[in-house]
Amino acid sequence: MMNLRLFSVLGLSGLALLATAQRFGPEVEELERGSDPPAPPRKLRFSPQSVITFGNYTSYQANVNSSGFNILSDAANEPSIAVDPTNPNRMAIGWRQFDNVTSNFRQAGWAHTLNGGHDWTFPGNLQPGVFRSDPVLDVTSSGDFYYLSLQSSFFDDLYSSFNQGATWSLVGPATGGDKQWMIVDKTGGVGHGNIYQIWSTAGNNYGGRQFSRTTNAGLNWMDPINIPLQPVWGVLDIASNGDLYIGGSNGGSNFFFVRSSNAKFSSMTPTFDRSVTLSLGGSVGVNVPVNPAGLMGQVSISTDKSTSPQGGNIYMLSSVRTNATNPSDVKFVRSTNGGLTWSTPKKLNDDPAGTTRYHWMAAMSIAPNGRIDAVWNDTRANAANQFSALYYTCSFDGGDTWLPNTQVSPAFNHGLGYPNQNKMGDYLGLVSDNGGAHVAYCGTFNGEEDIYYLRIPAPEAIAPSTVALVRGLNPVGSVADVAWSENLTYSGNNDPTLNRTEPPIQIEVTGSTTILHPTRFRFKLENRISVGGLNQTISLFNVLSNQYEAVDTRAGATSDAVVVVEATGNLDRFINQSTGQVKAKLSITSTSPTLPRVWGTSIDHAQWVILN
Repeated sequence: MMNLRLFSVLGLSGLALLATAQRFGPEVEELERGSDPPAPPRKLRFSPQSVITFGNYTSYQANVNSSGFNILSDAANEPSIAVDPTNPNRMAIGWRQFDNVTSNFRQAGWAHTLNGGHDWTFPGNLQPGVFRSDPVLDVTSSGDFYYLSLQSSFFDDLYSSFNQGATWSLVGPATGGDKQWMIVDKTGGVGHGNIYQIWSTAGNNYGGRQFSRTTNAGLNWMDPINIPLQPVWGVLDIASNGDLYIGGSNGGSNFFFVRSSNAKFSSMTPTFDRSVTLSLGGSVGVNVPVNPAGLMGQVSISTDKSTSPQGGNIYMLSSVRTNATNPSDVKFVRSTNGGLTWSTPKKLNDDPAGTTRYHWMAAMSIAPNGRIDAVWNDTRANAANQFSALYYTCSFDGGDTWLPNTQVSPAFNHGLGYPNQNKMGDYLGLVSDNGGAHVAYCGTFNGEEDIYYLRIPAPEAIAPSTVALVRGLNPVGSVADVAWSENLTYSGNNDPTLNRTEPPIQIEVTGSTTILHPTRFRFKLENRISVGGLNQTISLFNVLSNQYEAVDTRAGATSDAVVVVEATGNLDRFINQSTGQVKAKLSITSTSPTLPRVWGTSIDHAQWVILN
């Protein structure tokens, strides 16, 4: 174990050589080194805290002084957020603080809240007058907060807070390097409480070694070791069994997944037993027009710890550069076998391809119930790519389908207020719980770079509470079979004596929502029909007309097929305003006068997604 700097071993010249060495590859990162001295003291001026409303979403400025006022002519960017799992009203955000935009000298800024992000207090920098960058926050399962901070020497320090971010104490040196990341094990298993850290191969004082661990809350860190494939610009996650996952890039089109199954054991030196190269359909951009001195965004990796059918899935996401007409898209991949193989990349931004827009600084997080949240900055509404807005989407089925993209902030000029360093940082902050997403992001609504907190309520994902075969014979199954399960079916075979003027099979599903006046109403159905030549119609019950309204008709598929219906118009018509009941119906009809003697249809997944 070690807790001492390596100055005596390497010497100053050796440190400088290691720290400035750029990693090989198609992209070269800008190291977190300040070239300016601190700005001279100035008379501070203030303005009211910014509270920004866009539709149903409200963003609250976090980098405000102890009196709740914005500090004019400063800058704050690259936020990281920690949320107390025992009380989500208590949060802390760390950021790169520039006391004056005339200097790129930055410090470790932070703010905390006790009332769910409506009011924030920025008491000052962690260590005033000391250059610091790359803030990364995390929290233990009991609500102890940690703040990892990079010094200009490319060593890290770890701070702790036992009052939810109100005050911080230096724990001590924490190995590390440029563009570091950490995670606290909250699984309750053998590695519970361990803190793991990775960093880049550039700005590296350890000859390219990139991984360290502490098993005693940061008092001591192990001597850093190498990571296979040398992933950079990524993050970590921990599976339910305590296995450690690392995701990152090589600065080009290769992305990497690395696993350690024994890092959780304090008595063992960690080894990495799985390393896989995969594609996200592009490369991580560096020094791009929307963030000239920074990354297009970090690589996110998350694993599903829920008990849903998707539990154990591993996901990776990043803003990637594909070609000149798609300078950056948000791409997503999934592994269902522990990272051995990965799916074809899926584009999450749903604006048309080839529009030369930027979808940058994407981040992903998974709620305990398995919902996947993703946010990013997006220039789709601005032809000149000079203004960005924050966008959101989520998936309830392991990334198979995603909610249509939702704009959750007004547009802002992302080029305003550069603190003598032309970037907004390299990442934003995202933490998910079952009720929604906590977001910390940088915006320029005040004409300068400030940090904002936004709570995005989760859409309701509603499984059927009842399933009924309205017409047909021989039902097999139960409501549980069409809720969340895969490959379980509710079936009904036709009866030739039924009146052919009506659909020979009709299956009705009923659910209940607490959202009575939705802004989005989606119904998803996965089903199949045993023979060809039949049509299927999905209908939603209109409570105003007291009858079903057909919303999708197509040829029935003989293998599992997913149909997603996005309702339009007055969405209240599909919700019983007294009971919250919602109803949908699947009807099967023949395309010819003669029906097959025996055939069947089945459903193995029905779901409403309703957004407030």
